[in-house]
Amino acid sequence: MSVERVYLIDWLRVACKGSKFFIYLLVLTWLVYFILTSQLRARTRTAAILLFIGLPLVLAGISLDLLGEFFHLSTLLKRIVGELILSNTGTFLVLYSMMLMIMELVQASCRYQREAESDPLTGLYNRRTFFASAESVLKEAREGKRSPMLAILDLDNMKKINDTWGHQYGDEALKRVAQAIQKSVQEGDVTARYGGDEFVILFPGKGPRLETLRARLKKHLQALRLSGAEIPLSLSVGLARFPADGKDVDTLLAVADARMYADKEGKKGRRRAGI
Repeated sequence: MSVERVYLIDWLRVACKGSKFFIYLLVLTWLVYFILTSQLRARTRTAAILLFIGLPLVLAGISLDLLGEFFHLSTLLKRIVGELILSNTGTFLVLYSMMLMIMELVQASCRYQREAESDPLTGLYNRRTFFASAESVLKEAREGKRSPMLAILDLDNMKKINDTWGHQYGDEALKRVAQAIQKSVQEGDVTARYGGDEFVILFPGKGPRLETLRARLKKHLQALRLSGAEIPLSLSVGLARFPADGKDVDTLLAVADARMYADKEGKKGRRRAGI
């Protein structure tokens, strides 16, 4: 091999190692700025610290390797300390920190998706998510794969709670009701806040009988206790089944809504009659 070719190969090797050094140096500079200017979650902060430790170790290992191209360094210093200890340890910390950051990104993505699908007060699904789920279930139902059911539930005396004790306790009542609804259904059933003091449940399967659902809700509903007062919580319920009551979401909701209001009016009538 000619001297010129050996010389060119040596300089290419130095250029590659030098470019790697400056890339890591730029990343380290950006990382310092990122840590100083950002409010980081615990896992992201740990990842940043590990990266902040790992990058200088990698830089130190590359530096020893570069110096070895210009000066005579011992094998112990260049290979053992530089490559085996510094570079490998730094690379391990960098990779581990990147794994932590990826895990945090995945969790953040799931968290943002859940927030986009959920009602912020009750934690149940929101109206948009309910309609998307209902359309999917009814599509399968029209193909003969399911026999779904819808339920609309309305919190009784919500206006009285807000007017007498304030909206803070009205919000607390909605949270209690949401918890009771969640405990009264099975995994796979879709519970959502439909709007105001109304809730909706989508049963992808056959679903329970009306009396069974009412019994479950009554079991899990607890009175809202204030200072020196107790507010009983109850729900009016209306059910609609596919395909007997309708084959699309709007029709099923309309039927369930009408039955829910009939249930509410029936309660008012019994109270007026003293039953």
